[in-house]
Amino acid sequence: MTGFWNADAPDGQPVRLTYVSTAAPGGTAEFILRDPCGRVIGRLRFRACHECRTGRILDLWVCDMWQRQGLGRGLVRSLFAHRRGYRWNTTLQSRPGRAFFAAMTRETTLSLPHGGPLCPHLMGWLRRTWRRLLHAY
Repeated sequence: MTGFWNADAPDGQPVRLTYVSTAAPGGTAEFILRDPCGRVIGRLRFRACHECRTGRILDLWVCDMWQRQGLGRGLVRSLFAHRRGYRWNTTLQSRPGRAFFAAMTRETTLSLPHGGPLCPHLMGWLRRTWRRLLHAY
């Protein structure tokens, strides 16, 4: 999936949004933003579980000179459109990240808490094994 956004690029050209996914279910996928010259200027990485309809935003960044143009919002909105009806959470956030995700929660009415994965399918094998051991005793 590739799309174009009209952002304030220096030469007026739109930025390109590309979706990249791994073949493994629950594997890491990402939306990548490239400037008119093809340089990566933003990225949103996530994992999603189709079975549980949950997802986890792993990281989101936009290059400093491209910030404050709505590109981060656009990445999150693209994710929500791509995975409609999913519940989401995020990894631990920096102070600007907390402010950003709080604003996105208000704007989209989707809760974006930080914390562990919302379903066991998105946990790593070590964490799943540890949880199983704890629950067995």
